Amino acid sequence: MSELLQNGRLLEMLKEPATGTGIRSAPVSRVVTGSSGIMPKHGRRQFGAATVDRLSMDWPTVNLSADEVVGRDLQKLRGRSRWLASNNGYYKRYLRLNVQNIVGPKGVKIDAKVKLDAKRFDKLANTAIETAWAQWSKKGVPLFGSQWTRRDLERAIVWNVVRDGEVFLRKRYGAGPFGFQIEMIDPMRVSTQINRILRDGAEIINGIEYDADKVPVAYWILKKGMRSDYTGETAIRTEAKYIEHIFFPSEAEQKRGWPWMATAMQRVHMLDKYEAAEVATARLAAEKGGFFKQSVPDADDYAGDDEEGSSEIEFLDSQAATFGVLPPGFEFQQYDPTHPTTAFDAFSTKLLRGIASAGDVNYTSLANDLSDVNYSSARIGMLEVRDNWQEKQQWLTEWVHEPIFPEWLKMAMAAGKIKLPFSRFEEFVAAVSWIPRSWAWVDPQKEAVGNREAVGLRAKSLGEVCQDRGVEFEEVIDSLVKEKEYAESAGIDMSAIFGVPTKGGAADEARSLKARIEALELALEEAGERSVTKKLNGHAYAKD
Repeated sequence: MSELLQNGRLLEMLKEPATGTGIRSAPVSRVVTGSSGIMPKHGRRQFGAATVDRLSMDWPTVNLSADEVVGRDLQKLRGRSRWLASNNGYYKRYLRLNVQNIVGPKGVKIDAKVKLDAKRFDKLANTAIETAWAQWSKKGVPLFGSQWTRRDLERAIVWNVVRDGEVFLRKRYGAGPFGFQIEMIDPMRVSTQINRILRDGAEIINGIEYDADKVPVAYWILKKGMRSDYTGETAIRTEAKYIEHIFFPSEAEQKRGWPWMATAMQRVHMLDKYEAAEVATARLAAEKGGFFKQSVPDADDYAGDDEEGSSEIEFLDSQAATFGVLPPGFEFQQYDPTHPTTAFDAFSTKLLRGIASAGDVNYTSLANDLSDVNYSSARIGMLEVRDNWQEKQQWLTEWVHEPIFPEWLKMAMAAGKIKLPFSRFEEFVAAVSWIPRSWAWVDPQKEAVGNREAVGLRAKSLGEVCQDRGVEFEEVIDSLVKEKEYAESAGIDMSAIFGVPTKGGAADEARSLKARIEALELALEEAGERSVTKKLNGHAYAKD
C-alpha cells in the first residue's frame, strides 16, 4: 500500500510545474513511453538508475552546465586542491607523477625536418631552427620576468593544470633576446565572479569575454599582487590574441578547466584525516596512559568538598619508564586503545586504489607499494597507464608547443636569430614535430629483439624505434658516425660492433662469427702463432 501511495505521489509531482522555470510538465496521460503510448501503471522506468525512491533520495538528479559548475564550485575546489598539494603526500605524489611522465627529465624535444626536395633534407635550415630553439630554452630566456628554463616552464604548466585545472599564458612580443617570451598567469587572477551581459549578444562568462558566436575575444585578468582577493574589482581587459588558455577539455561547451583529481579529492582528504587519527591513537597506545579513579568514601567519613574544589579532575603528565605514587584514596585505571587496527593496511590500500583509478595512475606508483608486483603484472600495468601518459603528452604538444612555436619562429626570424627566408615560413612550421619523453621497458632485451624483428619485417622503421626511445634517428646516426671515426683514429677496429647481422638470424650470425675466428686464426698461424687463444684473452673458441 505504501508503495502505491508513494508512486501516486510521484505521479502528482510530475503533473506540477517545475518551480522557478516557467515550464509546465506535460500531463502524465500524454507522455509517450514504449509502443503503447501509455506510462506503465506504477511509473516504473526503463533505466533503474532513473528511479527515485527512499534508497536513492541522496542521489542528485540536478543537471548543470559546465559554466554554472565552474561559477559555483571552481574557486572552492581549487583552494582545496592547492591545500592538498601542500599538505598531503599522496596528492603531491600524483602531481609529480604527471610532471615526470608527461614532461620528463629532458622536456619535449623539437625535430625539424625541412626538405630541399623529395629526397634531401635541408640540413642548414634544420640546424638553424633546432639550435635557436635550444638557445631560447636556456635559463632566463623563455619566461618573462623569471630565470626559468623552457623545461621549467613545461613542468610548471603541467603542475598547474593538474592541480588547478588550467593555466593562462601571455605572449610577450618584443621581449627578450629573441623578441618573444611567455608569462605565466595564475588562473585565480581570471575570476569566476566576473559575469555580465554586453552589447550585440556578447557577454562575459566566468572572467572570459565572448562575442555573439561564443568565440573568446578577451580575458579579464586581475592586477598582480601578493594579496589578491579574486573578486574581479580590479580586472584589466586583455585581448585573446595575446593569451593561450591551457586546460584539458572533457565536457560539452566547457570553457574553463578544473582539477584533474576532483573526483577523488574528498577521498584523499578523508584518508588523510583517518591516517592522522590512527597515528595519534597509536601514540596514545604506545604511551599506555590512564586515569586516576577515586574510591567512594564511607558516609561517616565524607566531609564534603573543600573551598578550593577538590572534586575537580587533575591531569598528570606521563613520562616513559617512570612510575608515580598514587594519592590516598585513588587507584589507577589503564587506558589501552588497540590501534592501529589489523584492518588499517587493507582499508588504506582500498582507498588508495580508488584514488589511483580516479587519477588514471598505477596504484603501485602512487603508493610506492611494490609488494605484490611481478613481471607480468608490472608489464600489463605499464602498458595500460602509458596510453594515458601518451594521450596527455599529445595534449601538451597540441595545446602548448604547436600554438607557441609559430609565434616564436616569426619573432626569432625578425630579430635576426634565425637567418632564413620569410618566404619559407609556412614550410618551416609544417616541417617541425615534437618528441616527448619515452620509457624503458621492464625487459629491455625483449624490447630490442622485438624491434629488430619488426624492422626486419618492414613493419616498423628505424625512425619509429628511435622515437619510441625519445630520440631522433638522425641524432643516433650522427652519434654512431662520430664514435666510429673516433675509434678508427685511435687505431681500434670497431667493424665487429658496427657490422650488420645477416638476415638468417642467430644461426647465420654464429657461422659468420666462426668464419671470422677461423680467418683470424689462420692469420695468426701464418704470423708464427700456434694458437688463437694467446691473442684472445685466454678464451678458446671451438671450430665445431
